[in-house]
Amino acid sequence: MCTTVVVGKKATKNGATLIARNCDAEIVIEPVKFIVVPENDVTEGVYKSYLTHFKENYPKKSLRYQMVPYIQYKKYGIFGESGINSKNVAMSATESIFSNTQVLAIDPLTDGLGEDSLVSVVLPYISSAREGVTYLGKLIEEYGSHEGNGVIFSDKNEIWYMEIPCGHHWIAQRVPDDCCAVIANQSIIEEVDFNDPENFMYSEGLREFVETYHLNPDYEGFNFRHIFGTSSKEDREYNTPRVWYGQNYLGHKVEDPRSSDMPFVFKPNRKLSYEDVGAVLSSHYDETIYDPFNSTDDTSRKLFRPISMNRTSQSHILEIRNDVPEEIAAITWINSGPTAFNPYVPFYANSNDTAPSYNNTSMTYDINQAYWMHRTLAVLVERDYDVLKTVNFDYLSAARQLANHMVLETDRAYKAMQSGDVTDFLTKQNKQNIEEMNHLTMTHIGELVKKGLALSKLTFDITKDV
Repeated sequence: MCTTVVVGKKATKNGATLIARNCDAEIVIEPVKFIVVPENDVTEGVYKSYLTHFKENYPKKSLRYQMVPYIQYKKYGIFGESGINSKNVAMSATESIFSNTQVLAIDPLTDGLGEDSLVSVVLPYISSAREGVTYLGKLIEEYGSHEGNGVIFSDKNEIWYMEIPCGHHWIAQRVPDDCCAVIANQSIIEEVDFNDPENFMYSEGLREFVETYHLNPDYEGFNFRHIFGTSSKEDREYNTPRVWYGQNYLGHKVEDPRSSDMPFVFKPNRKLSYEDVGAVLSSHYDETIYDPFNSTDDTSRKLFRPISMNRTSQSHILEIRNDVPEEIAAITWINSGPTAFNPYVPFYANSNDTAPSYNNTSMTYDINQAYWMHRTLAVLVERDYDVLKTVNFDYLSAARQLANHMVLETDRAYKAMQSGDVTDFLTKQNKQNIEEMNHLTMTHIGELVKKGLALSKLTFDITKDV
């Protein structure tokens, strides 16, 4: 149950496309690792899902790509979730969405292609965001979808958001370059223009399907959200408040957090950066009465599901920049979660590896691994949030400054290179950058432990307590 934010290239400060999502697991502890899968010119054999009956012959050539899979993939499925390939195409899969019972009665979900396999069977084989939609669309029409999914593709030019609400039908819309969107577990695409192939793609027979089964509730138009989506009391407690907060933060004023009429895309009131996106994905309705840390209104703070969750397995912001050479244009910003207390850390995508603390996650606790390190930090902050939030804020500010400095210095070092392999250089740079960030994080954890001990009730000062 995730939250997605996307920003077009004309709505960002540096002209980059940004797609981002919190990957919220079903349970609090479900360890993941962040890895790079190498390219392969002679892939053979059959891909088989560990979760469904989906299987397909591997294409012969695959691109290098990143993914963030579960480490218990043979038990739960791979769930690669997000990554950027060597063509600088980014993919985030998936935002869980739900269709209404009328649609599902006619075109039910199948035991076919599901979220567990999407990154693995699509991202290594596409050369553009648009191609990602057509490639996945053909697979869905052939094998059917295992669940309702929203999938995001981007490259340096375009962002496409694709919804697969039922067994075999889908829609995709190009996000306008000067717009952004916030999505939270609901079908959200609105009016579809079937005569605009530059901005809309869809499954074969989509209009006929809707007409044949009398699925359109509107007198005019073809509003995909109205036809395929849901609008329930549960949506207004679990989903729409997250969109409400994100839209307001990014500059589109919405009064009612329960509104079912918030637009899919909107123009922000300023040019955005990855930090703005991260602020939305790290939110727990900060500075509102709906904040779970609000101590003055017990009713309001329990009304809505927050964006930042304790069960976020990872959060990512996939940035494809247009103001630098393509070799260094793609950056994956990873937050090991929970996002409210932890920073986004940059990894250059043009690399052969991530870093040892990210790619060697174990099921057993190890504070030297990023997954466990950042959960340790979150537990320590949240336990005494009112006292430690300022300390954590200072750490997050320092981490953002360090992360921005890392990107600046890595870009400069690349431009100063006289010779050498860029991919090898960026691989080494990723590891060096993460060592610095981990040092900052462990120092902060040490601070939290010391301050936490000072807050213990198991203390006694004979000069004060007697």
